[in-house]
Amino acid sequence: MTKKIRLMDETSEEISVDNETDKTASIGQDMVVKQLMKYLEAIDWKLWEMLKLMKAEQEEADEADSADEDNLPG
Repeated sequence: MTKKIRLMDETSEEISVDNETDKTASIGQDMVVKQLMKYLEAIDWKLWEMLKLMKAEQEEADEADSADEDNLPG
């Protein structure tokens, strides 16, 4: 048994729908990229804050160590 296949040319409606979906996909990708950039910027900011806190802690520890060394008899 053979099947009949009907070949159709693309109509202008199908082409315009494809273009519109490409545009919406592009807009969706732009939104995702913007959201990712905001997320990465927030991570960067938090890492910077953590670095400053750790440096401050280290400086305090260094000052306490040097003060202890000054109080040693010798």
